[in-house]
Amino acid sequence: MPIRTHRGRAAVYRTVWGWPLRSPSHLAVVVVMLVAVGAGVAVALPGDGSRSTTAGAPPTADRSNAFDPSSRAAAPGASSLNRFESRETERARSVADAWVRAYLTTPEGMTSTQWVEQLRPYTVDGLLPDLRTVDPANVPDARITGSPRTISVTDTTVEFDVPTSAVVLRLSLSAAPEGWRVGGYERAG
Repeated sequence: MPIRTHRGRAAVYRTVWGWPLRSPSHLAVVVVMLVAVGAGVAVALPGDGSRSTTAGAPPTADRSNAFDPSSRAAAPGASSLNRFESRETERARSVADAWVRAYLTTPEGMTSTQWVEQLRPYTVDGLLPDLRTVDPANVPDARITGSPRTISVTDTTVEFDVPTSAVVLRLSLSAAPEGWRVGGYERAG
């Protein structure tokens, strides 16, 4: 039978909301039910699994930083897809680091051809003609001051900012059959 008066509706609400306060056992039942509902919602929500860890698993030094995409994939308990993405990002990161090291290595007397040849293993063929126009003497005398920072990641491309003592270089890497290769670079910022 529907409640037809405000006084009747208020009485029903008072009964429902007042029930937990009638006794400590009622309050305990409500708290247990709320915890169970919260746990059920947490389990039901889709996620990458990085929040759960296996009981008894040894603690690791790796920690996830929500603001740094490159660290998210290294979180303990991450799904196998995230581990694959992390491996690929790490491979791309090592290519980016090696490319910048080769880019900055310009001993006195080095020709443009020699400089491009040391970059060739890390570079897509389409970028090599542009690199041939660079005079190695114009490359800043700098060193890498930090590890490459991930800017964006897709299935086939990764962008990194590599800090050096002179500038921050932004590299665009592409997936190639032989591995990750630098397809473009520019000054970041």
